[in-house]
Amino acid sequence: MALKFAANLNFLFTERATSIAERIRLAHQNGFRAVEIPYPDGETSDVVSAVKETGVVVSLVNLAFDKSDDQLRFGSTSVPGSEKLFRSQLDATIDFARQVNCGKIHLTAGLFKGGQESDYTKTYTANLKIAADSLRASKMIGVIEPINKYAVPGYYMNSYSKAAGILADVAADNIQLLADLYHLQHLHGNVSKTLEEYKALIGHFQIAQVPHRHEPDVSGELDYGFVFKALQEFGYDGWVGCEYKPKTTTVEGLGWVSKLGYTL
Repeated sequence: MALKFAANLNFLFTERATSIAERIRLAHQNGFRAVEIPYPDGETSDVVSAVKETGVVVSLVNLAFDKSDDQLRFGSTSVPGSEKLFRSQLDATIDFARQVNCGKIHLTAGLFKGGQESDYTKTYTANLKIAADSLRASKMIGVIEPINKYAVPGYYMNSYSKAAGILADVAADNIQLLADLYHLQHLHGNVSKTLEEYKALIGHFQIAQVPHRHEPDVSGELDYGFVFKALQEFGYDGWVGCEYKPKTTTVEGLGWVSKLGYTL
């Protein structure tokens, strides 16, 4: 099964454009057929226009977030006391996702800022159950992502075992696991066996080299020639998000695609 790659616009083309709409156009001009994007606060209509203009697929959109609050800028899904905010952000993100025909939303967890972790777990589980119902009504999927402490210190969702436990409690087939191999390697290592262990839960993949989060062909801990073959054998037929930091510029770094035997 051939892999297909989406440009994550939190990371790619940022050196050439500040707006998400313009990054979408740049991704399209450079061969990408799909993009992953943050919720485009303040430029929703421009992004919708760019998507229609280019015909790119929006394969993933992140939950809307509160830029003004240090704890909530990485999401509100697990944060006690933010339940009303979460629901409004979820509604806004679903509404936007409908406009760009995106079927998958990353339900960002937020930061653990002290108190009882059990309160965060209770809030997270309850909010994910609410999200499952809302997303199902729109025929969408929600994904949760374990993130390592070096990338986002204090992020609540910080292990695959924790994610598996939460997903078991939520018990909704449209709430799934986002496996970012950069984070997976930092958190657990043993990528092949970890993917086998959590295969039934995974609904999305993202990639970057470890430890510096550059292109997959840059020297690092992961052999992406092997990893990509493993993903093909995995049977995943969705978009693979390119969530890496270009070592130089986005365009200069795209040589990895043909070098590793793939196309955009």
